[in-house]
Amino acid sequence: QAGSNDESTTAKSKPVDYQQQIQAAIADKSCRSDADCALVEVGAKPCGGPETYEPYSKPNVDEARLQELAAAYKKERQDYFKENQIMGICVVTPKPYVSCVNNQCVASEQSLKIQ
Repeated sequence: QAGSNDESTTAKSKPVDYQQQIQAAIADKSCRSDADCALVEVGAKPCGGPETYEPYSKPNVDEARLQELAAAYKKERQDYFKENQIMGICVVTPKPYVSCVNNQCVASEQSLKIQ
């Protein structure tokens, strides 16, 4: 049974899980062509740049909402690094290529297109 008091405490103490919300927002990666696919920068590293790039399908995503979530998560990570004085090794995450493979948006280190 849910007591009326637990709901108020969880609402206050539980931080927003931006990473989970981003994953939920981009869950439907179905596409018809490479043009349907794009990348969103997720998180932040202590010395700059995103933690990862996630592929998503433009027709299936509210891009404005996705960018808001990504920006909020990036800021949360940067604030965390600052508060905890975390330094990192500066390894830049290479931006992957994104394409539509088997009707799904995927990111890969090389372009899957035959040049």
